[in-house]
Amino acid sequence: MTDRKEIRKRARQLVKKQYALLVVLCALSIFFGTEFTNVKVNSQIMYDAVRGQVTVMDTMGSTVDRVMDAKILDDYINDYIASGNEKAAERLKALQESESANSILGRRKGMFAAMMNNINSGKLAATLGMALHSVIHSGRVTAALMIIISTLFTALIYIFIRHLYRAVLRRMILEGRTCRLVPLSHFFFLKAVKRWNRTAMTLLYATLCEWLWSLTIAGGFIKHYSYFAVPFIAAENPDVSPKEALQLSRRMMDGHKWDCFLLDLSFLGWRLLGFLSFGVTEVLWSVPYRMAAYTEYYVNLREMAKARAIPGSELMNDEYLYAPAPEEELRKGYADIVRRGDLVDEDIVVLSPAQRFFSRNFGLWTATLEEKKVYSRQEGLRQQMRLGQQELGREAYPQRLHPLWTKEAAALTGRVSYLSPVTVWTLIIIFFSFSFVGWLWEVSLHIMIDGAFINRGVLHGPWLPIYGAGVGLIAVLLYRFRKNPILEGVMVVLLCGFVEYMTSLVMELTLGMRWWDYTGYYLNLNGRICGEGLTVFALGGMAAVYLLVPVIDGAVTRIKPKVLIPVCILLVLSLCFDLVYSMNHPNAGKGITDYEEYTKTEQEAAAPAAAAAAFSGIRIVLPEMQNRP
Repeated sequence: MTDRKEIRKRARQLVKKQYALLVVLCALSIFFGTEFTNVKVNSQIMYDAVRGQVTVMDTMGSTVDRVMDAKILDDYINDYIASGNEKAAERLKALQESESANSILGRRKGMFAAMMNNINSGKLAATLGMALHSVIHSGRVTAALMIIISTLFTALIYIFIRHLYRAVLRRMILEGRTCRLVPLSHFFFLKAVKRWNRTAMTLLYATLCEWLWSLTIAGGFIKHYSYFAVPFIAAENPDVSPKEALQLSRRMMDGHKWDCFLLDLSFLGWRLLGFLSFGVTEVLWSVPYRMAAYTEYYVNLREMAKARAIPGSELMNDEYLYAPAPEEELRKGYADIVRRGDLVDEDIVVLSPAQRFFSRNFGLWTATLEEKKVYSRQEGLRQQMRLGQQELGREAYPQRLHPLWTKEAAALTGRVSYLSPVTVWTLIIIFFSFSFVGWLWEVSLHIMIDGAFINRGVLHGPWLPIYGAGVGLIAVLLYRFRKNPILEGVMVVLLCGFVEYMTSLVMELTLGMRWWDYTGYYLNLNGRICGEGLTVFALGGMAAVYLLVPVIDGAVTRIKPKVLIPVCILLVLSLCFDLVYSMNHPNAGKGITDYEEYTKTEQEAAAPAAAAAAFSGIRIVLPEMQNRP
């Protein structure tokens, strides 16, 4: 067995090689609560520490306990429905009026605040209980159903998302250990080989067995290390059965459990440093370092199991996770990539320099629609070819050589619709479509919340240009990043943040009023932008350019030009007239720029609607801002 110093040395090398990948993967594991659940980055403690007011905060465990509060359930069992709801309402009120509610890290307004406050106070459970009780008229049955619903929901999340991520995490790290690149599409490897459910059952079986052993005096400790290799085995061969995975792990760990414990113990100093740094060093170094060390330990175990030919070692059959594939095997598995490699460099559609510049950099098409169809399919093939060439060139793991990979999954289809460029006319329709949907969304929410029609926005027409402009800018300015979804997401946040901040500033300077104020929202900047809004914009923007824009583009390209062009011109002229008129007569007034704050009672009643309203971008302007010169 390789000594611990050598394993840790290799682990440090792996972290340096794939630092960003390991940090992101391990941070997701902490966020999902999959592993390393003792790591808690408490920004509120850090914030109070800076002010010299360190306080004892609730842990994640206590937060989870409040989702299905025992006292509320007791009230339901005894048919004290009103009492249970009052307890939840009191806790919700306390959270909304907490000392730090208006700080930069506060949770007084917005979707995230409403969601977390409703969960932490038990209000979500109480609302569910009231709905069930109105139908069932029995507190005991209501409490029983609440427990069943909560248990089933938690079990599904735990088994098919949180727990399964253990295998996904290990497979991605194993790929990064051997290859320079780990494409985002490889994250869904288990789904691609159709072994998502089987792998989930394998990990669930191991967890249940370990839990049962934990009921004995020393069984839980021993079996924790005895089943150490199960997630790695499932990650390597998702087709392995639960029983085979456990048996193989026990054989591999026979005589090595103490070594694994000592390796775990050697990170005690890093864990102490993580506690002193409020979890920051854990996220940025310690957890990725430990995960890399566990991976190197498993690789060493696997080599010894193969050398000794222990029963079941043949199940660990993905050799290319640990060593580059032979050139001959790669050429055979990627024959179509080799044969059609010219697709990446040569253009089937000949474009002028200007047409090529706009199509490649901004996704704008200026040639004929027939040429666009051919060009779009070629761009899709190019993207598939690039991924294939990365695998062929040993830069990424060769998925096609995995025993479970199918020919259908490896076929080159060219169906990558989000890379298709759009015409100017399509871009205009996209702008007005999302502007109208945004206006309709905000107006509908005000009808539900206030019971009155309120024409939202500074303009008078049925459109909110910030929605359409946001999607249009993402579609055009960020087209170059579309082949990299992670980078695209980061750029969407930056672009939307800049546009929203500058729009707020310019409107206030030119019109003397603010149409939104995020003061009190989590992570806001001068009340003009906030973390919550940018997250919603990022998710919405990504969904728009990867899913909705291709659909709209496909529909628009089927409209005859003699109909499409006049409609687009008419829409643009209408908007220009509205802009000119609104510069002198802006749309303002009740529910737009003088939106009064709810009373405390109204806030409690409107909490569910407030959570939904946050998605729309409904903004509240403080009274003192109304008549700012």
